[in-house]
Amino acid sequence: MIRHNYLLIIYILILISSCSTKKDILYIQDYDNNETIPIDYLEYKLKVDDILKISVTTEMPEAALVFDPNAVNPSASNTKDALLFSGFQISPDGFIYFQNLGEIKAIGLTVNELRKSIYNKIVESQLLTNPAIDIKILNSEFTIIGEVLKPGKYEFLENNLNIFEAIGMAGDLTINGKRNDIKLIREIEGERKIINLDLTSYGFLKSHDKYQIFPGDIILVNPNSTRIKSVIRKFRNLKGVRN
Repeated sequence: MIRHNYLLIIYILILISSCSTKKDILYIQDYDNNETIPIDYLEYKLKVDDILKISVTTEMPEAALVFDPNAVNPSASNTKDALLFSGFQISPDGFIYFQNLGEIKAIGLTVNELRKSIYNKIVESQLLTNPAIDIKILNSEFTIIGEVLKPGKYEFLENNLNIFEAIGMAGDLTINGKRNDIKLIREIEGERKIINLDLTSYGFLKSHDKYQIFPGDIILVNPNSTRIKSVIRKFRNLKGVRN
């Protein structure tokens, strides 16, 4: 009888332990299947040192060459490194210099706002009547460190990259990653802001500033208590060996 009770207690402890582990690992645990979340994204505002690829085209391609920085060297490479070198980098005072238009303010604008600004200046200059303008941010990247399989810096071109895609690029969180304590560091209008994320609850999906990843974001994945205890134990053992 005593043995039976002992085994029962062990079994209950195993169940409790397994449930706790499952709770710590699963993402979005409290989602209601009857609720829908509208898709909406925020527009990124350009910052100092952003490097832009700006293309101007028109029905008469020759007419648009006055706005092509590589027009004098049509054989120039179109590799990513070459484009970064020849791209329009936003200066410390927030401007880009656009050929035949002069300085154009870029800092604090969205890509769409900058596109409209360039369009208006070209039309006002009477060099082109109805240009098509495409702008891409060439140096978009985020950094993710901590309890992920492949920490590091990652480049992306998507306008709507989200937190799960970013984590996926890093190979997912490790078993020791604290899913309810993710720190997102973001620069907003010249100030750094720390945003707390709980990936076990679907509530953050409703907040665009938490779900969406912007260029320059830093994602910190904290370790859970098991991982911390393991590191401390190893450190103490190592210290004991050295002593």
